[in-house]
Amino acid sequence: MNARDASFDVVVAGRGAVGAATALGLAQVGLRVGWVGPAAPVPATEPQGWDSRVFALSPGTRELLRSLRVWDAMPAARIAPVYDMRVYGGPQADAPELHLDAYSGRIEALAWIVEHRMLVRTLDAAIGFAGVASIDDAVTAMRVDDGPLGAATLELASGRTLAAKLVVAADGADSTLRTLAGIAPQVRAYGQRGVVANFDTTLPHGDTAFQWFGEDLGVLALLPLPAASPERGRASMVWSAPDALAETLLSLSPEALAERVAEATHHTLGALTTITPAQSFALRLIRVPRLIAPRMVLVGDAAHAMHPLAGQGMNVGFGDVAVLLDVLRGREPYRELGDPLLWRRYERARREAVSLMQDATDGIKRAFGPLPAPLVGLRDLGWRAVARSDWMRRRMIAQAAR
Repeated sequence: MNARDASFDVVVAGRGAVGAATALGLAQVGLRVGWVGPAAPVPATEPQGWDSRVFALSPGTRELLRSLRVWDAMPAARIAPVYDMRVYGGPQADAPELHLDAYSGRIEALAWIVEHRMLVRTLDAAIGFAGVASIDDAVTAMRVDDGPLGAATLELASGRTLAAKLVVAADGADSTLRTLAGIAPQVRAYGQRGVVANFDTTLPHGDTAFQWFGEDLGVLALLPLPAASPERGRASMVWSAPDALAETLLSLSPEALAERVAEATHHTLGALTTITPAQSFALRLIRVPRLIAPRMVLVGDAAHAMHPLAGQGMNVGFGDVAVLLDVLRGREPYRELGDPLLWRRYERARREAVSLMQDATDGIKRAFGPLPAPLVGLRDLGWRAVARSDWMRRRMIAQAAR
């Protein structure tokens, strides 16, 4: 764009995967879309190495990405299906096990492991063909005229302004747009950091994800990546570790980190070799009192953040996108794009789904935190009861598949 000021039907703020999917979907339903935010550097070609940050995308998310014509544009050789998941209710080798599998849930796969870098780059390429105006700039202020012919006006760091009938805030957990709209989030730090790294393994993973819980351990997961050979494996680690443990993990050499993870996972995948450096991010629970404001809708981490133990944060964000697009497709011809009655439909549709997932992940995290001895026994009994119940396991699979 060369013009100093511009006008759109919708402006999407936020250059992450959820913001990109939102902008792409809006353009595909025929709206004039501006996509604004500081652009993150993304390699133009696929490097040989693997991105340490991966997502376990649900069947529901895959269907959204297919509808956006993005899924099949990603190289299949870089995507790993998850057919089984084994979750251990303790750090010890003989901890009670909860087994979830796609066959029991009557679905193709529980999830697909996709690299963040590849997903964002594929979405960016699709946006380039969709007529979206991509604006590498930061939003600094916002004015809203909420009359029938009104608009939201965004002021950018460069001095430019953007006008739109609707603004979608997809600018992350520390959302500037959310603050400008006067929506104050409730934030609780978990005292944990998500430490991520990838490993080659001497044993194959069998398309299985593994997860261990423990008071001192936190939550440690090994997710399957496409294997280098049938006899060996490759896995991505997501360790939601207490802050002190996270600092220790980040300070280890690649060899020492691999040995530490192999020991913590009881050598389930054999000996490990670190193939990407460890990275980390702070873990927080973020709830917002409203998902909408005058001429604004919140999606993704701007609308919610949760513990990653179920791997559902990104899927819930893509769920926001799917519902937002459904609301737009069902919009009556007479209803103006910024009509608050329209976006209350979105808020009603997302409020319960988001709260249920946040409550579930927060409850499990608390259950495996510090507890009095009698409650530990009750927790373990409950865990074993769930693990033995076919009905409960099917319900868990159905919820995660959305």
